Amino acid sequence: MKLPNFIYNRISFVGAAIAFFFIVAEICLFTLDLVVAKSSAYLEIFTYILLPPFIFVGLFLMFFGAWRARKRFRDNKFDVVGSSKFSFDFSQMGQVRIAAATIAVFTVFLILTIIGTYKSFHYTESVEFCGTLCHSVMKPEHTAYLNSPHAKVTCVECHIGSGVDWYVKSKLSGLRQVFKTIGNSYDRPVATPIHNLRPATETCKQCHWPGKFFGSFDFKREYFLKSGENKSWIIRMMMKVGGSDKFNNGVHAHMNIDQDVYYVADDKRRNVISWVKSVDRKGQATIYTSPDSKYKEKAPPAELIRHMDCIDCHNRPSHNYLPPYKIVNNALQYGAIDRELPGFKAKAVELLSAKYEKAPAAQAAIQAGVVEYYRKDHAAYFAANQKKVEAAGAKLAALYGENMFPEMKTRWDTHDDHIGHFLSHGCFRCHDDQHKAPTGKAITRDCNSCHTVVEQGVPGKTKKNLDGVPFEHPVDIGDAWKEMSCSDCHTGGND
Repeated sequence: MKLPNFIYNRISFVGAAIAFFFIVAEICLFTLDLVVAKSSAYLEIFTYILLPPFIFVGLFLMFFGAWRARKRFRDNKFDVVGSSKFSFDFSQMGQVRIAAATIAVFTVFLILTIIGTYKSFHYTESVEFCGTLCHSVMKPEHTAYLNSPHAKVTCVECHIGSGVDWYVKSKLSGLRQVFKTIGNSYDRPVATPIHNLRPATETCKQCHWPGKFFGSFDFKREYFLKSGENKSWIIRMMMKVGGSDKFNNGVHAHMNIDQDVYYVADDKRRNVISWVKSVDRKGQATIYTSPDSKYKEKAPPAELIRHMDCIDCHNRPSHNYLPPYKIVNNALQYGAIDRELPGFKAKAVELLSAKYEKAPAAQAAIQAGVVEYYRKDHAAYFAANQKKVEAAGAKLAALYGENMFPEMKTRWDTHDDHIGHFLSHGCFRCHDDQHKAPTGKAITRDCNSCHTVVEQGVPGKTKKNLDGVPFEHPVDIGDAWKEMSCSDCHTGGND
């Protein structure tokens, strides 16, 4: 059967060639993805995202070319062979075969389109897509996530949640990020906090049930000291997590349970908070301001006021970059590195704190630095324990790779962790005895409001009391710790 003349045109031929080529390529890649046990991120991105649009472009050109040619035939009143309209005659076997072939092709194409759309949706929701597609950009976040308590929770469950509206918002935001990546104009490090993040009530609280009663939990750490006669110092506290709909006590009691808290931050990183408002269950509001707040006499603009939620304290729940002191403490405490290595803590913190240009060079320098330190300063120990020293250097270099990312300018001091108050102001952003209401009432700085020290001291000689023991600083600094914030001295690194 001869088809109408308007089918035979250059545009339609080009479209048919494009569609045919990419359909064949798509079928091959689709089959490969099904056969290979674990395909790469690039195979899936090509199969389900990049190639399908070219098929639709080819089909569009086929129909556009036919429409354009038919319109030109009609406008110029040319005779269109086989009629200007499609007709079908069941008595013509040629037409029946063409129709059957067309239906078969479009059925297969429709099935592949449905499967591809489904796979494309789920792939763009996967951790692999979020974390590994743009290796250099998201490597810090992805690496930290894999070592976090949320490693079994997909990225989208926290960053997007359920519902079409936030899915669409995330994809529109993703397009902007794609253009920034292509143009090499993305932030280094990735800026935080994310100001358009979905409220925690719609993400965090879907798993972390806010109405459940939580008591206290046992917090015990062994801190290895850089100098002095004591190698380490143990501190054990009962952390008063608390919080429920029925029992108004503990840290969580003042967070969306006993009252609603609103605040205004004076900086983008939300480290400086000068205005706080708490509203109790009866609707009574109390406003606290810091001594230098510009909102003592006037209310802040509504757009600056943020309703406090989980993420204001738990701001690094899945992407936390450990500081050098904690990396070394954990490695020594849990046996990843031999705690008997002389002088290891000080040297390890020094090497981890240094600034490097590239991660591979940094890891090589750290490993070599450990070996060289013991070769020069502890020659006798090194001669007797060379393998142990080399293993410690290799482990320290590996730990660097899990927490420091020089290519993205990302490490512990570029992303403040607001849980606690050891390295950043954290709790003390508000709980400093300086934020006061007009009545003179202050937001307390009392340590026992959140935790009680029940054991502390040198291993084997600790002081214990379940009712609490007075806090002692591992190094004697008198009462200075009562007047200062921990972060005034503790940086987490070698400073």
